Amino acid sequence: MSPQVQPLFACVYSPPAPVGPDNVSSVTVEQIAQQFSPRYERHHERLVSIDVSGLERMLGRSRTIGEELRRHAATCGIRVHVAVAGTRMAALVLAHANPGLTIVDPGHEAGALAAVPISILDRVAGFAAADPSVRGDSDASPAALAAVAAFKQWGLKTLGELAALPAADLTARLGKPALVWQAIARGDDLRPLIPTLEEERFEASLDLEWPIDGLEPLSFVLTRLLEPLSTRLERRDRGTAVLHVILRLVTREPYVRRLELPAPMRDVRTLRTLTLLDLESHPPGAAIDRVTIVIDPTPGRILQHTLFTRAQPTPEQLSTLIARLGALIGQDRVGAAAMVDSYRPGAFAMVPFAADRDQRGARRDRREDDQKTSVGSADSAGSANSASSALRRCRQPVPARVAVAGGRPVRVTTDRRGFAGGSVVACAGPWRSSGNWWIEGAGGAGRAGEADRAGRAGASGGAGEAVVVDEHIHLPHLPRWDRDEWDVALNDGAVYRVFQDRGSGAWFVDAIVD
Repeated sequence: MSPQVQPLFACVYSPPAPVGPDNVSSVTVEQIAQQFSPRYERHHERLVSIDVSGLERMLGRSRTIGEELRRHAATCGIRVHVAVAGTRMAALVLAHANPGLTIVDPGHEAGALAAVPISILDRVAGFAAADPSVRGDSDASPAALAAVAAFKQWGLKTLGELAALPAADLTARLGKPALVWQAIARGDDLRPLIPTLEEERFEASLDLEWPIDGLEPLSFVLTRLLEPLSTRLERRDRGTAVLHVILRLVTREPYVRRLELPAPMRDVRTLRTLTLLDLESHPPGAAIDRVTIVIDPTPGRILQHTLFTRAQPTPEQLSTLIARLGALIGQDRVGAAAMVDSYRPGAFAMVPFAADRDQRGARRDRREDDQKTSVGSADSAGSANSASSALRRCRQPVPARVAVAGGRPVRVTTDRRGFAGGSVVACAGPWRSSGNWWIEGAGGAGRAGEADRAGRAGASGGAGEAVVVDEHIHLPHLPRWDRDEWDVALNDGAVYRVFQDRGSGAWFVDAIVD
């Protein structure tokens, strides 16, 4: 049986140096660590911890390992502090405290740290937490700095004095986090070394023996490329944020498609379906002889379902459904309605659906709670029997004939089935609304048909030519409008909102008041 390898850690710290032509080096401490061990943890750009356990068989004793680290750094033009100890935390503290090379025999970490000034905690406070998510950030939290300030006020001067304090009394005064500081003073590891992994590129390519020009044979190629990529993503707990499909055509021209996914996913069937639907809507212009898939990874999605809410469609199902609808009726006709910065009645924009409901759902729930609170307060202050009316807008304004007397409508009739007509018993208005008069080509000299165009555009949210103002929101090109609106109550009980286009004089029923 081979003897058990004793843990041994080295910490390489490059202190800040004055900027000058002699102090500039393209080599980092992380690159130095890579030359000695694949198990290293990068804390920030000037500090790295290395697991050198087992290197004694190749290089020799601990001092030899430390000297080799310093020699290699000097060759690369970097001035470093190196500490080798049996625990990672002891090596980290000693690398900050002592210049040059520091060697501590395993088991003697507390004695080596006893004479280190207590002020060293200000420099290593950012690495005191046991949570590995603080890796890469050397800034300490205000609570950590307050604890270090308390140690100084008590008259503690060295880490040995802090380590000698009774743990129960220390916890009674500063809480359980104080035990973390005492563990640092003794050189105990708060967590294991978590190796820093290189950024892995998720890419796969396949050269075809014969060119293909159909989606059906292409689906088999996509499956062959996506399956190993999905396996690698699962092993790294990653999902696909952006999928790049690069097709080399027989004309030697590249054809690139970029799919931004609404939620991280790595299901092969879903990714293949989304790719094929996108290529169906945007087919390449020639046959394909090479296929390349490039994935931009993102951390995997963690879902926690509740017991009392209805199950929602998965992001994969929702993304596939939206892609199928987009291929069927057009990408600009599928999405979620969003408000636009316009006074035009009924104007809205189309934005992509958000499949990841974690953060947005939480914000929406908070807004709904606030609205319920405000509505409840208003209801309690008002009358219990108060009724509210709703405005049902006609998405296509209905042409109407309106008789006017004394500048006010007196009778409204229309040929549209289902709409009442009759004498006006009460009316309110007019409210004048106009805009986009400054845009050239947004309406124009031919005002006769502008009212009907304006009515259709306003009713459909400005379903005219779409202009892209950013990568997520498509704002409609709204024509100019200029109209007077009235609320009228007819003798048969119907209440309408009607408007007159001031350019053409035509009248329309815009909404029904319920």
